[in-house]
Amino acid sequence: LRDADIAMYRAKAAGKARHALFDASLHQQVTDRVRLEGDLRRAIEARQLTVAYQPLFNLGTGRLTGFEALARWQHPTQGLISPAVFIPIAEESALIGPLTDFVLDTACRQLKLWQARSESFANLGMQVNVSGNDIAHTGFAQRVTRAIVAARLQPSALTLELTENVLMDRVDGAVATLSRLRDL
Repeated sequence: LRDADIAMYRAKAAGKARHALFDASLHQQVTDRVRLEGDLRRAIEARQLTVAYQPLFNLGTGRLTGFEALARWQHPTQGLISPAVFIPIAEESALIGPLTDFVLDTACRQLKLWQARSESFANLGMQVNVSGNDIAHTGFAQRVTRAIVAARLQPSALTLELTENVLMDRVDGAVATLSRLRDL
Protein backbone atom coordinates (compact mmCIF):
# COMPACT_ATOMS: atom_id res chain seq x y z
CA LEU A 1 0.00 0.00 0.00
CA ARG A 2 1.08 3.53 -0.71
CA ASP A 3 1.25 6.04 2.13
CA ALA A 4 -1.70 7.99 0.72
CA ASP A 5 -3.79 4.79 0.56
CA ILE A 6 -3.04 3.99 4.19
CA ALA A 7 -4.10 7.48 5.28
CA MET A 8 -7.26 7.22 3.16
CA TYR A 9 -8.28 3.90 4.73
CA ARG A 10 -7.68 5.29 8.19
CA ALA A 11 -9.86 8.31 7.44
CA LYS A 12 -12.63 6.06 6.08
CA ALA A 13 -12.48 3.90 9.19
CA ALA A 14 -12.96 7.00 11.36
CA GLY A 15 -16.26 7.86 9.65
CA LYS A 16 -17.67 10.21 7.05
CA ALA A 17 -16.09 13.57 6.27
CA ARG A 18 -12.83 12.70 8.02
CA HIS A 19 -9.21 13.08 7.10
CA ALA A 20 -6.01 11.46 8.27
CA LEU A 21 -2.40 12.33 7.75
CA PHE A 22 0.11 9.65 7.03
CA ASP A 23 3.02 9.40 9.40
CA ALA A 24 5.57 6.78 10.36
CA SER A 25 3.49 5.52 13.29
CA LEU A 26 0.54 4.91 10.96
CA HIS A 27 2.79 2.90 8.64
CA GLN A 28 4.01 0.84 11.61
CA GLN A 29 0.41 0.21 12.75
CA VAL A 30 -0.56 -1.02 9.30
CA THR A 31 2.54 -3.20 9.07
CA ASP A 32 1.87 -4.68 12.51
CA ARG A 33 -1.79 -5.32 11.66
CA VAL A 34 -0.97 -7.03 8.36
CA ARG A 35 1.62 -9.20 10.12
CA LEU A 36 -0.86 -10.08 12.90
CA GLU A 37 -3.52 -10.94 10.32
CA GLY A 38 -1.13 -13.36 8.61
CA ASP A 39 -0.19 -14.87 11.97
CA LEU A 40 -3.88 -15.26 12.86
CA ARG A 41 -4.59 -16.95 9.52
CA ARG A 42 -1.79 -19.46 10.16
CA ALA A 43 -2.88 -19.99 13.79
CA ILE A 44 -6.46 -20.78 12.72
CA GLU A 45 -5.30 -23.14 9.97
CA ALA A 46 -2.92 -24.92 12.36
CA ARG A 47 -5.57 -24.96 15.13
CA GLN A 48 -3.24 -23.12 17.48
CA LEU A 49 -6.03 -21.16 19.15
CA THR A 50 -7.74 -22.44 22.24
CA VAL A 51 -11.15 -22.11 23.84
CA ALA A 52 -11.54 -21.08 27.47
CA TYR A 53 -14.76 -21.89 29.29
CA GLN A 54 -16.32 -19.40 31.67
CA PRO A 55 -18.74 -21.16 34.01
CA LEU A 56 -22.32 -19.89 34.22
CA PHE A 57 -24.32 -20.25 37.42
CA ASN A 58 -27.95 -19.83 38.39
CA LEU A 59 -27.72 -17.17 41.09
CA GLY A 60 -30.91 -18.35 42.75
CA THR A 61 -29.77 -21.93 43.24
CA GLY A 62 -26.01 -21.54 42.98
CA ARG A 63 -25.96 -24.43 40.50
CA LEU A 64 -23.74 -24.61 37.45
CA THR A 65 -25.90 -24.21 34.31
CA GLY A 66 -23.28 -24.22 31.60
CA PHE A 67 -20.37 -22.38 30.09
CA GLU A 68 -19.54 -19.55 27.76
CA ALA A 69 -16.93 -20.45 25.15
CA LEU A 70 -14.24 -17.80 24.70
CA ALA A 71 -11.60 -17.84 21.95
CA ARG A 72 -8.01 -17.37 23.13
CA TRP A 73 -4.81 -16.88 21.15
CA GLN A 74 -1.38 -17.45 22.61
CA HIS A 75 0.89 -15.93 19.96
CA PRO A 76 4.26 -17.71 19.74
CA THR A 77 6.30 -14.49 20.12
CA GLN A 78 3.86 -11.85 21.39
CA GLY A 79 2.18 -13.91 24.10
CA LEU A 80 -1.52 -13.75 24.83
CA ILE A 81 -3.32 -11.59 22.25
CA SER A 82 -6.52 -10.01 23.53
CA PRO A 83 -9.76 -11.00 21.79
CA ALA A 84 -10.41 -7.25 21.56
CA VAL A 85 -7.43 -7.19 19.17
CA PHE A 86 -7.78 -10.40 17.16
CA ILE A 87 -11.58 -10.63 16.79
CA PRO A 88 -11.83 -7.33 14.83
CA ILE A 89 -8.94 -8.47 12.65
CA ALA A 90 -10.78 -11.74 12.00
CA GLU A 91 -13.98 -9.86 11.13
CA GLU A 92 -12.24 -7.46 8.75
CA SER A 93 -10.21 -10.14 6.97
CA ALA A 94 -12.82 -12.86 6.38
CA LEU A 95 -11.23 -15.06 9.04
CA ILE A 96 -14.24 -14.81 11.36
CA GLY A 97 -15.99 -17.78 9.70
CA PRO A 98 -13.12 -20.22 10.28
CA LEU A 99 -12.59 -18.80 13.78
CA THR A 100 -16.28 -19.20 14.67
CA ASP A 101 -16.30 -22.72 13.22
CA PHE A 102 -13.30 -23.62 15.38
CA VAL A 103 -14.97 -22.28 18.54
CA LEU A 104 -18.32 -23.94 17.70
CA ASP A 105 -16.74 -27.32 16.95
CA THR A 106 -14.49 -27.25 20.01
CA ALA A 107 -17.17 -26.01 22.40
CA CYS A 108 -19.83 -28.48 21.22
CA ARG A 109 -17.44 -31.44 21.54
CA GLN A 110 -16.29 -30.32 25.00
CA LEU A 111 -19.85 -29.84 26.23
CA LYS A 112 -20.80 -33.32 25.04
CA LEU A 113 -17.82 -34.75 26.97
CA TRP A 114 -18.90 -32.94 30.14
CA GLN A 115 -22.52 -34.02 29.71
CA ALA A 116 -21.47 -37.65 29.33
CA ARG A 117 -19.25 -37.50 32.42
CA SER A 118 -22.05 -37.38 34.96
CA GLU A 119 -25.84 -37.35 35.17
CA SER A 120 -25.59 -34.06 37.07
CA PHE A 121 -23.91 -32.50 34.01
CA ALA A 122 -26.46 -33.80 31.49
CA ASN A 123 -28.38 -30.52 31.31
CA LEU A 124 -25.43 -28.16 30.99
CA GLY A 125 -25.49 -25.69 28.12
CA MET A 126 -22.91 -23.83 26.05
CA GLN A 127 -22.98 -20.21 24.91
CA VAL A 128 -20.96 -19.09 21.89
CA ASN A 129 -20.59 -15.49 20.77
CA VAL A 130 -21.40 -14.92 17.12
CA SER A 131 -20.28 -12.13 14.84
CA GLY A 132 -22.61 -10.16 12.60
CA ASN A 133 -20.52 -11.43 9.69
CA ASP A 134 -21.48 -14.97 10.68
CA ILE A 135 -25.18 -14.20 10.91
CA ALA A 136 -25.11 -12.49 7.50
CA HIS A 137 -23.46 -15.55 5.91
CA THR A 138 -26.04 -17.67 4.11
CA GLY A 139 -24.41 -20.95 5.14
CA PHE A 140 -24.14 -20.15 8.84
CA ALA A 141 -27.13 -22.28 9.92
CA GLN A 142 -25.60 -25.27 8.12
CA ARG A 143 -22.27 -24.66 9.85
CA VAL A 144 -23.98 -24.64 13.25
CA THR A 145 -25.91 -27.79 12.33
CA ARG A 146 -22.67 -29.51 11.31
CA ALA A 147 -21.02 -28.67 14.67
CA ILE A 148 -24.02 -29.93 16.65
CA VAL A 149 -24.35 -33.15 14.66
CA ALA A 150 -20.61 -33.88 14.76
CA ALA A 151 -20.63 -33.53 18.56
CA ARG A 152 -23.91 -35.47 18.92
CA LEU A 153 -25.22 -32.59 20.98
CA GLN A 154 -28.85 -31.67 21.57
CA PRO A 155 -29.42 -28.39 19.67
CA SER A 156 -31.16 -26.87 22.69
CA ALA A 157 -27.89 -27.12 24.64
CA LEU A 158 -26.26 -24.49 22.40
CA THR A 159 -27.00 -20.78 22.78
CA LEU A 160 -25.66 -18.34 20.21
CA GLU A 161 -25.06 -14.90 21.66
CA LEU A 162 -25.62 -11.85 19.46
CA THR A 163 -25.42 -8.18 20.27
CA GLU A 164 -28.33 -5.94 19.36
CA ASN A 165 -26.18 -3.89 17.01
CA VAL A 166 -25.36 -7.08 15.09
CA LEU A 167 -29.03 -7.57 14.36
CA MET A 168 -29.69 -3.93 13.58
CA ASP A 169 -26.74 -3.67 11.18
CA ARG A 170 -27.66 -6.85 9.30
CA VAL A 171 -31.36 -7.31 9.93
CA ASP A 172 -32.19 -8.34 6.36
CA GLY A 173 -29.66 -11.15 6.17
CA ALA A 174 -30.07 -12.13 9.82
CA VAL A 175 -33.80 -12.88 9.77
CA ALA A 176 -33.55 -15.86 7.42
CA THR A 177 -30.52 -17.29 9.24
CA LEU A 178 -32.12 -16.83 12.65
CA SER A 179 -35.27 -18.58 11.41
CA ARG A 180 -33.22 -21.58 10.25
CA LEU A 181 -31.38 -21.68 13.58
CA ARG A 182 -34.66 -21.48 15.55
CA ASP A 183 -36.01 -24.42 13.50
CA LEU A 184 -32.87 -26.38 14.38
